[in-house]
Amino acid sequence: MKKLFSAASIFILLQFSASVFADDFQDGLDAATQGDFKTAFEKWKPLAKKGSALAQFNMGLMYDKGEGVKRNYKKAVRWYKLAAKQGVASAQFNLGVLYSKGKGVRQSFKKALIFYVRAAKQGNVSAQFNLGLMYDIGEGVTPDYKRAIKWYRLAAKQNNAQAQFNLGQLYESGERVTQDYKKALKWYKQAAKYDNELAQFRLGNLFEKGKGVTKNHKKAGKWYKLAADKGNETAQFNLGYMYSRGIGVKQSYSEAVKWYRLAAGQGNVLAQFNLGVLYSDGRGANQSYSKAASWFRLAAKKGDAEAQFRLGVMYEEGDGVEKDFEKAAKLYRLAADQGHTMAQGNLGWMYTNGNGVEEDLDEAAKWYRRSEQSRKAKNKKDPLSSLR
Repeated sequence: MKKLFSAASIFILLQFSASVFADDFQDGLDAATQGDFKTAFEKWKPLAKKGSALAQFNMGLMYDKGEGVKRNYKKAVRWYKLAAKQGVASAQFNLGVLYSKGKGVRQSFKKALIFYVRAAKQGNVSAQFNLGLMYDIGEGVTPDYKRAIKWYRLAAKQNNAQAQFNLGQLYESGERVTQDYKKALKWYKQAAKYDNELAQFRLGNLFEKGKGVTKNHKKAGKWYKLAADKGNETAQFNLGYMYSRGIGVKQSYSEAVKWYRLAAGQGNVLAQFNLGVLYSDGRGANQSYSKAASWFRLAAKKGDAEAQFRLGVMYEEGDGVEKDFEKAAKLYRLAADQGHTMAQGNLGWMYTNGNGVEEDLDEAAKWYRRSEQSRKAKNKKDPLSSLR
């Protein structure tokens, strides 16, 4: 099982204000809506110079995004500051973003924090989330999880799905607050309503493990499916495993192959290995030793000992690949060094017979001993790896 996902650093710049301040302001807004930023700039600049807070904010945003004018963060900061002084929360928030990134100003998390607090107190949900994140991961401040939760909660109440997910993550991990799976479940469910992929995946895991809720593989499969459809690699792998074993879903090797392929295509080593097993056995797809070898090779390159061992066997036997004792011995050695019992035994056999290596009975005896020691110390590995 993978570790919990870290809180993501998401800073979102707001779009143009929709408030109507005057005819010229509305004309500028209409132009901006139609993509005519040059006209919008011409309409808003005089208003901004006369002190219109919303026009000042929009001028800052245009310089910030490079729309209608050449991007210039220093000028963006200048206009944002004028709007921020008049209490425009969006300008305060965007100043926080620029100070945190050091764009147009010297980077200063301290000043970013000041502007985020000002915006957050006015209800700016993005500022509330960013404050929660800063206190959560200790970006520019000493980590303070009580404050992180305070700001996350405020953002979550305004339906910020990322804040809801991060709250769930904190309660599930229990690393920084009192572990509470029921609270984690509550916040994940709220985030999942807004199609938060990670929340959907974590819900699947909680239902699968029975944490904070009665164990229910059918519901776990439902949540994994939602996350998998959005491209979540681990959810795709877990669905593949569930279909391969008929856990919470009707058993289907063809469905298992489908989901394993999607996960394997994103580099999931367990999915790559399991595809090798299924192609080797002809389950869910036509038997193909060459395809099995291809999938085992991908997993083996990433250090999977079982894949290294199985690919070694294929090179020794010439199944799906050209027989090559030297490659077989190298693969056995890689797996053996990781404590793989059968690879250690096979490597001993290679040294006994001089296949792919020089005959060396002492070396053979060494690997036979290690194999016996490993056999006593470890249980045999299930070739279809379990859910994470």
